[in-house]
Order: sequence, then C-alpha cells, then structure tokens
Amino acid sequence: MSTSTAHLHTAGQRVAVHGADTAVEALVAMAGGPERAGLATAELPNVILSVEDTRRPFNTHGAAVVTRGAWAVDTHEVVLESVGGSGYDQRWTIDEDGLHVTSRWRPSYQESVAAKLLPARHRALSSQVLLHYPALWFAALQGFAPLHVSVVEVGGVAVLLAGPGGVGKSTLVARALADGARATCDNLAVCDGSTAYGLAEPLRLLAKTGARAAHGRREQAWAHRVRSLPPELIVVLRRGTQAAPELRELRPAQAARGIAAGTYAAGELRRFWSIAATLASATGCGPVHAPIEDVAARLANRLPCLELRLANQPGAGLTELLRRPLAAVRTGRVG
Repeated sequence: MSTSTAHLHTAGQRVAVHGADTAVEALVAMAGGPERAGLATAELPNVILSVEDTRRPFNTHGAAVVTRGAWAVDTHEVVLESVGGSGYDQRWTIDEDGLHVTSRWRPSYQESVAAKLLPARHRALSSQVLLHYPALWFAALQGFAPLHVSVVEVGGVAVLLAGPGGVGKSTLVARALADGARATCDNLAVCDGSTAYGLAEPLRLLAKTGARAAHGRREQAWAHRVRSLPPELIVVLRRGTQAAPELRELRPAQAARGIAAGTYAAGELRRFWSIAATLASATGCGPVHAPIEDVAARLANRLPCLELRLANQPGAGLTELLRRPLAAVRTGRVG
C-alpha cells in the first residue's frame, strides 16, 4: 500500500501527517484543504500524526492503568482505547522533538455500525481525535487555551466573534471572506490572550455542495486562511427577534463570560476536556484544564467589547454592522 506525508499548520502547531495515501488525503481534507505550496515544509514539525493500517492493539503489558481505557506506559507515553468513542485507539508519546500520536482503527461492532449509518458524525469525530485534539492539547502545553470563536480581519481590524454555536458566526465570516477579508478560523482557535491561532478545518456553510456536516451544513475548503491574527475588537453575537440589528457596549467581565461560555458549550470540544485531563494525569505534562477564563479575561480587559444582537432576518455584513467601532479602533490605533 502506498504511503505519503503531508504538512500543515493548525492551532499554532507545525503538523506532519503520515499514513496510507487515502488516510493522509482524508486528514488534509479535515484540515480544510492543503497548505499553499512552499509554506508547509519550511519548518520542522512539532506534532507528528501517524495513521496505521492495522487492527492490532497497542502493547500495554506492564503499563499502569490511569482510568478506564487509558494506560501509562511510562511518564511520556500513554495508550488510549477508542478515543472519545471514535473507534480509534491511540498511542501518545512526548519526546524532545514534540508530540507523536499514532492511531489505529479498532472499532467495536457498535462503533463500526455507527460509522456506516452516520457518516457525517463519524467524519466529525474522526477529525477531532485524529487531528484537532492532538494539536489543541500540545498548544495547551505552550500556554494556549482553546476558544470557540471566529477571528476575521474586517476593514483592517482583527475582530474576535464569540457566542454559542449556531448564532451565525460562520455565515458572517463566509460573507466577509467573499468580500475579500482575511480570517484564521471560523469556529475554533487557540489563544494566549494576545494572538489567536486558528484551528485548520473546513468552512461549514449552508451550501448545496461539499461533504455533509452537522446541522444541515456542508464542508467547504478555504481559498486562503492565515495562520494567526491578533484580536483588536471583541464582538459577542446574540440571536435577536427584532427587525434591525442592535449594537451595544459590553463590560469586560460580560465579554469574557460570553467567550468562556461559548467555548464550554461547544459540541466540538465536548470530548476534549476528559481526554486532556487524562493525558495530563498520565504524563504530568500540561494543565489539567486549559486557562480558558483567564485568557478570555485578558482579551476582554484590554480590548473594546461589544454585543451584536442580530436581526431576525439575514442582513448586512460585518463591515456595515461594525462600521463605527471599526473606525474607532483604527483611529485609536493610529493615534
């Protein structure tokens, strides 16, 4: 069987993916498409992901049981069984070069049936455990926290859009991109309170083409995604029932609460918390829980914060909705 390697950047990490051609191709699609030529291989990877075409179990002989389905081979190697209920067993190893995660598809009968009957769910879960969670966890070791946000540069200002899933972040980002804006993510990022590094994953839009995703959406590849942006304005989105959009200032504590609450409520991260805690317990590395509230507070305490209550019908894009605050940020920055 032919094998290959792909390189990409996600969550501030330099990732190399190894495996059969079909597995690597699938993981690149899960990252929203390949990197632009010449960008991906410029630096050595610090996260190496391997997908092995075998159903043999990992060796846990002599390993210490951490919890159900988790064994510590030593202080720097952990074996996890059916990570997040995905059917993938994994071996996580930390060494001087970074993080190595090897995955093997070993589903139970129920997991195998679910993968066939619910392909969109299986694809989403596979992308999380094979690609996104390793990058997010290794970023946490470097002091970054995962945030369920969109970060898009509109009118020369990097705007962090927060709010629960389904409120309309992706739709606004897609429209901004169509108008020539830049973005690092439309769903998930890691942040240290200063710079946001987007998680590489497809755009999920209400479209007629593309792989099926949750909530009636379809996956679309990015035409161009920047690796990071430093947020300059926080906008917490809300759904409204009124005819026109409404914009008001928020206190920093309110904005930080909106960022943190939206992150904890995100379905994409639901399985991540327990996996991260298990890895931290087994290895002694990284935080048991990422400093989400601290990072949200750091952002909110130094940036202007607004709440945008969207109208009951789709309308203007971000450039028009945020015209005055964008101008104020630009003026203040220049001055």
